[in-house]
Amino acid sequence: MLCRRTAIGLTVLLFAGAACDQVTMVQLPEAPEPPGDVVLGAAAFEADCANCHASRDGFDLAFFGFADTTIVRRAVAHVDTATALDIVAYIRSLEVLGPGRDARPFQPGGELVGGDLDFALRLFGEDAWPAELTVDALLAIDPLDTPVAVPFPVWSVEQDNVDWMPDTPMQDGVLGHHGGWTALTLDRYYASGRPEDLLIAVQALRHSERDPDNPDAPCVMDPIERFVPDVCFETRRWIASLGAQYMLRERVTSPFHRAVHDSWWDVGNAVRRSLQRDHLMDNGVENWATWMWLGWSFEPSRHASVYLSLALVRQGLERHAVFHTLRSLVARPGGSVAAYDDVRNAARFAPAHWTYHATVFGYEALIARLASGLRPPPDRVADAVEAVEAAQFFASRKVSADQALALAALEQQVLDLLD
Repeated sequence: MLCRRTAIGLTVLLFAGAACDQVTMVQLPEAPEPPGDVVLGAAAFEADCANCHASRDGFDLAFFGFADTTIVRRAVAHVDTATALDIVAYIRSLEVLGPGRDARPFQPGGELVGGDLDFALRLFGEDAWPAELTVDALLAIDPLDTPVAVPFPVWSVEQDNVDWMPDTPMQDGVLGHHGGWTALTLDRYYASGRPEDLLIAVQALRHSERDPDNPDAPCVMDPIERFVPDVCFETRRWIASLGAQYMLRERVTSPFHRAVHDSWWDVGNAVRRSLQRDHLMDNGVENWATWMWLGWSFEPSRHASVYLSLALVRQGLERHAVFHTLRSLVARPGGSVAAYDDVRNAARFAPAHWTYHATVFGYEALIARLASGLRPPPDRVADAVEAVEAAQFFASRKVSADQALALAALEQQVLDLLD
């Protein structure tokens, strides 16, 4: 029997068993919210949201698949509900395909390993620095493809600060430096989208946030009294996210430019200096290690290895620290005195059962450099000698007597070649 009933102005057809009075009422689905206006949403996003989303166009929200409800909830802190729905319509219109909210951009190898020991076992197949490893073989290990136990930041996490998304807009005092020139470089990049304009803007921002001649620079560290830790951290995350969004937009996964990658290292350095000043920061050591490894993995020939190694050791990642120091060593330019510091740091931070072979590797790499004529500058030879002697000091306290003697012989070869 077919019965006809009207509800809420709509005709509903239901089949009943015997009579119409046995028909069961059903709850009709609510009509969907009317769609927002894409054009109004674009204008509202630029006016009220773009200051924190460094790309200015909402690319990140689309790329990482932020839910409509999340966008509305965040937007209503700045605009009314109708405007928030317009913003949702605009973000939807971008139609950018990305990896989702839980993705960790640029995570080496696309995965995390379980810890320090797991890192070593997966990399070398044993819990030891391989005695047979050569300089060329280590150089062939790409940090970008080597899974680590250092989690790179997700794009945005509301409950903590281990993410790319800054909590505040770029400081007016940074943008206005040099008569507004920094802001002009940023506007030029937004207008063109060209990589060369991005690099100019990143370099201008990095200069303006630390220039002692800028009275509003939050990241001046000499004198350290001018350093404003929390503001510097947010400023540097903003710059870091600007370069990252360009790389994500263009699907760039290989090293792009040191200015961009150094800006990622800068975030970790802001945290390091904050902790040195006893300034408490949530997730301090994690942010320190994470951002420095992120920047270093794209530029392994740059930066003093002691800074990242200290953070890794604080997290119980001594094996990671040895890999970092010696992988840095083999990437250094020929005359770099940092290579000698790398050997010192490997000996200093290595687990006891890694120390002998790691230090042998470092000494032999230095001997090969010196034998090929690659020497540190004359005014830095004394620094190189000091680093080599320090390596012997740290290593000799963690190895057997026979191993210490063997290391001393290698140390002397390095010192003779430096003489």
